[in-house]
Amino acid sequence: MTGRLAPLSMPRLVVLHLLPGGIATLLFVVLAAPIEAAGFPPLAAFLIAIAAGIVPFELAVVASGRQAGAGGGTLAAIPYRRPMSRRDWLILPPVLLVAGVTGFGLLALADGPIRDALFGWLPEWILAPVPLDSVDEYSRSAWIVTLLGYFWLNAVVGPATEELYFRGFLLPRMAQFGRWAPLINVFLFSLYHFWSPWQLLSRVAGVLPFAYAVWWKENVYLGVVVHVALNAISVATVVAIVVGKIG
Repeated sequence: MTGRLAPLSMPRLVVLHLLPGGIATLLFVVLAAPIEAAGFPPLAAFLIAIAAGIVPFELAVVASGRQAGAGGGTLAAIPYRRPMSRRDWLILPPVLLVAGVTGFGLLALADGPIRDALFGWLPEWILAPVPLDSVDEYSRSAWIVTLLGYFWLNAVVGPATEELYFRGFLLPRMAQFGRWAPLINVFLFSLYHFWSPWQLLSRVAGVLPFAYAVWWKENVYLGVVVHVALNAISVATVVAIVVGKIG
């Protein structure tokens, strides 16, 4: 299904993988102070960076490449749309979700030491955009708005867009790397999270299983389902903690 796609050069792949993360991180840094001055937690600045940086950039690239893909419609640039059997849909998402949670969970044990050892010099609002130790410094209404945006952007729109872009658009254009393509794709995807570099290893461990499954089945929707579910679990955990603190 992907044979007609011209592979992208390594320099271009690196740029396309990392540039949206650089844009989002820059927006986050620029907006953090004014957003906090307006009475919102730093997380709100990051959510604006997702909405104004990551989502439009990645969707624009996908849309601009639609002539290179198979089929028609708005997802024409994404060749990984091969149908899967009902059996695959019943088995793969839960298995990959468990694999992702396990990978993230086990390697997350190293996140804190890596953050403290290599990135402890960063400002606190980058290290902890959700300030769980100072939740009461922000109003209840500010938290409600922020948490609603957090769920919508970080549990639904953000991961769905990332899958369409990284696994749907970029991965099929990495055929020159053969079986290494998903690993390279996931490593660059993890690097693209410039705002949390200490999570590089845990992110690779959590994303790699479903990235290989998308590559194997040539179905980007599988990645969307698993990525959204993984993020939803993480977001729900944070929301529950914050809601418990604000009462």
